[in-house]
Order: sequence, then C-alpha cells, then structure tokens
Amino acid sequence: MDKIKAEAIIQNAVESTKPRWSQYDESWKNIDTVFILRGYEQQGFQLFKMKPVLINLSILSIDCLGNILLKYPNKKNYDRQFAGSLTTEFYLGLQHGVCGREGKLFAEAIRIFLDHKIGNPGRTFWKLLYHMLQACTHLKQSYSSSFAKYVISKYSSFSNKPKISENDFLNITTSEWELFLNKAKPWKELMGIGPNVFDFIFGDFTEAHFVKNSYKFDSSNQHFLTVTGIAHLIVPFDRETTASFLKNLDLAMSLREINKGIYTYCSKTESANYGFCRDSYKCRGCNVNAICDRQF
Repeated sequence: MDKIKAEAIIQNAVESTKPRWSQYDESWKNIDTVFILRGYEQQGFQLFKMKPVLINLSILSIDCLGNILLKYPNKKNYDRQFAGSLTTEFYLGLQHGVCGREGKLFAEAIRIFLDHKIGNPGRTFWKLLYHMLQACTHLKQSYSSSFAKYVISKYSSFSNKPKISENDFLNITTSEWELFLNKAKPWKELMGIGPNVFDFIFGDFTEAHFVKNSYKFDSSNQHFLTVTGIAHLIVPFDRETTASFLKNLDLAMSLREINKGIYTYCSKTESANYGFCRDSYKCRGCNVNAICDRQF
C-alpha cells in the first residue's frame, strides 16, 4: 500500500457513495434532536431505528427526557445493578410511575425496541440510555432544554464574547471552531459524549460551514482503513493521526466528505446498497479491488 493507491481507494469510496451521503445534511433548527440521535448512537446502538418509537410516544426531546431524572433520586454514575435492564430498580420505578408520564413512556419505548427487535442495542445500550437521560437533565436544568444554547454559551465564554448571537456562532471560522474544541473541550459536562461524538453531532449542519473537518473515527472507518491496508500508512492508528493523514491527501474533498463516504461505503447500516470491505464476495463488485490489500 502507498499513498497514491490510498488516494484512489478513498476517492472511489467517496464518489461512488455520494448520492447517499449527500442526504445526511441536517438543519440547525433540529440541533436538539440531532444531539440526542447522534450523541448516543454509539457502540453499535442503532438509536436511529428507535427514533420512530420515541416520536410516536412524543418523548423525542431534551425537555421530555430531561424530566425523568429530575423526579428520581438517581445515582451519578451508571450502575448496571441499578439501571441495567427493564427489571432493575430504576426501570421498575419508571414503569410504576415514579417519574410520571415521561418515565413510563421511556420504559415503554425501550420495551418496544427490544421486544420487536427493531434495531441493534449494541454493547453499551443501558449505559448509553442512562447517560442520555443525565445529559438531557443537565441541559434542561441549566440551558432551557437546549443543546444549541449550551454550545453557544460555551463558545461565548471561551471567546470572551458575552453577547454572541446564533448567527455569529454559525459564522465562526474552521480554525476558531477547532481551537474551541481543542482548548475548551465543550463535551466535558455531557455524560457519555466525547470529542469524537461531539464533533460528529455538528458534522452535517448545512448552516455551520466551520465543520468541514469534522471527523468521527468510528468502527466503519477503522474497518475500511484496516481491510484496504491504508491503516499501515497511519502511525499511530488513532483519530488525530488518521484525520491528519486524510486531510493531507491530494483529494478535492473535505475531511467530513471523506468521513461520510468511507462510512457509507462499508458500514453495516448501509449494506443494502454498499457494504463493501465486509467479505470477499462483496469485494468482487468493488472498482478498486486490484489495488486494495483485502485484509478481511
């Protein structure tokens, strides 16, 4: 594997999947919902498949989810014995109405998701759900149930601009945004959210041009780079070094576009139309299999 081959392999992945990843765009007006759905879709948990259930039960909002722990003497740290299944103390309490309507409906949403096998819960399902409730509670208590207000407030404090407007924030530069992320680490108050996911939450807002270098070093990206052999060119093989390597390739596309293209090309979620790099049979239909290491 060399840099020229890496560029050709990545370009093929991004260009061939563009019709799909072009649909990932989000509007800033939906930022609070995007925070929930993108923030806690981790470790294989297909939260996007739970979305219709939450909508049907009218609880897909920071305000509703943030109500639950306000009414429950919860534990600061996730405890599997306390909240690790629908039969634990916490969820039995929700089902019995300890937290009112929202708590009952949240437990019901989980039951529907699991019983009907709507999606994959992943490896850390119960922990992510508890962290999601904790983060929504914090945003409800301190930021009027608004993730937008939270991040603008954090940027305002960091930049010493006390009256920064939403429009001002959306027009900051890429370098200003990246400095903010590196220095302020604005995810610190949000349970379950780290730098990788925080950056991913913002990656597709059409109004926020400063996120062109957003990069989520997820399992699909790691898998693609490993199977193709490109990972051998990236040492150490971590998020920071990988992002730097991809930005420095001779490709006429942003880091976020590369990120989306790679994800779409080989993720299990998009396997109906793409799903390359997963097995030798699918590999036969790839345009660049002759220059790929094919390390399945």
